[in-house]
Amino acid sequence: MKRIFAALLALVLCLASVSCLAGDVTKVKVGVVGENNEQWEQVIIPTLKEEGIEIELVKFSDYIIPNEALANGDVDLNAFQHYNFMDNWSKEHGVELVSVCDTLIAPLCIYSKKYASMEEIKEGDGVAIMNDVVNEARALRMMEAAGLIKLKADMTELATVADIEENPMNLQFMEMEAALTASAMSDPSIAIAFLNGTHAKDAGLTNDEALYMEQYDPNNPDMHGIINVIAARADRKDEPAFKRIAEVYHSDAVRELFDTVYKGVYIPAWE
Repeated sequence: MKRIFAALLALVLCLASVSCLAGDVTKVKVGVVGENNEQWEQVIIPTLKEEGIEIELVKFSDYIIPNEALANGDVDLNAFQHYNFMDNWSKEHGVELVSVCDTLIAPLCIYSKKYASMEEIKEGDGVAIMNDVVNEARALRMMEAAGLIKLKADMTELATVADIEENPMNLQFMEMEAALTASAMSDPSIAIAFLNGTHAKDAGLTNDEALYMEQYDPNNPDMHGIINVIAARADRKDEPAFKRIAEVYHSDAVRELFDTVYKGVYIPAWE
């Protein structure tokens, strides 16, 4: 009887020990877009697993669902958007999302399967441009900087094709979800397309192949909005696991990946 009692006690203690160990694990779901997640898969996830923080990447194919998933609690964090996009989404949906930390800058680029330079663009050419209001405005400012269009002097910060005042080459703007602009380049009617870092790398493109690249100026406060972030709901932003994720993201190991794997497609934003 004593032996049976001892065995039962040992089993209870063992189960309690397992339960305690399981309780020490903090699980965090992180929403991402695309397949370029080497910093998570090679550095952040294995590093934090040793500390009892288990990260699960939840992958999305567009820019619409990740913030909805964050707002609904289906993910704990997401890492795909810049400040301008996050702030505009928060305003439109009445859910306050905030930055846990800055991550990267992904310069917007113009690519083409038809042309080798911007000088080859012809009258009436088609332009594939993203249809979300924040990145569309960003792309249009690039077009203006390249001398292809002129925007209205009194345009809002979130310019759309309706704010084009002068279009001397009669370029035809095809608005579409950002994930579709890469494949749109196969359309004979599309001469140039705007791609951000994630979708450019997914398509096998590099910054060196771009006809024109957005120039980030760290001294220009107006460009702060294009810095990407890890986002959280405002009521959860100070959770210890989130702060630890931010610390590891800002590590030398992640910086090295940006230099060796991403090669300029992504630029560290925490310097």
